[in-house]
Amino acid sequence: MEPIELELTLNGVTMPVLVLWGLTVRSKEELFARVHEELLRRGQVRPSYLQGVQERERQYPTGLDFGDFAVALPHVDFEHVLRPALVVALLSEALPFQAMDDPTRQHLCQLAIFPVLTSGDTQLAFLQAVTCALQQPGFYARLISLQTPQEISACLQSMLQIAVNEG
Repeated sequence: MEPIELELTLNGVTMPVLVLWGLTVRSKEELFARVHEELLRRGQVRPSYLQGVQERERQYPTGLDFGDFAVALPHVDFEHVLRPALVVALLSEALPFQAMDDPTRQHLCQLAIFPVLTSGDTQLAFLQAVTCALQQPGFYARLISLQTPQEISACLQSMLQIAVNEG
């Protein structure tokens, strides 16, 4: 599927969302390079983004275990970002990511969500929104089963709304 471009609002900030659905990559490095290429082409990040996301992932792994599934939340320091955005990548095959809470363990992640943000407050709100939504029964299964841009957009917007209502 070609990249899908949407818009979402978080904490009063409207940002573009790039959805890469059914993405075929063989490694985290290839995933990071693909996301970097898409963001750079859209003017969202600096050329340093790729190195930034790779280094941050090595130092602070982002594989997050939710029991029946795991999700990766790769992100970078703010100096690599020009304008806020969000990338949601559903991979055709799961990739191993080191566990956020124990780097000696790995989680297989089919879903990778990249917050590309310019402030700590927004990043914290976003990470809370994602974890809150993913803890909702059935949310992950519903998200990865979606097929159309409209369905994906509605589901992602509800993800952010869940957090607003829960918070």
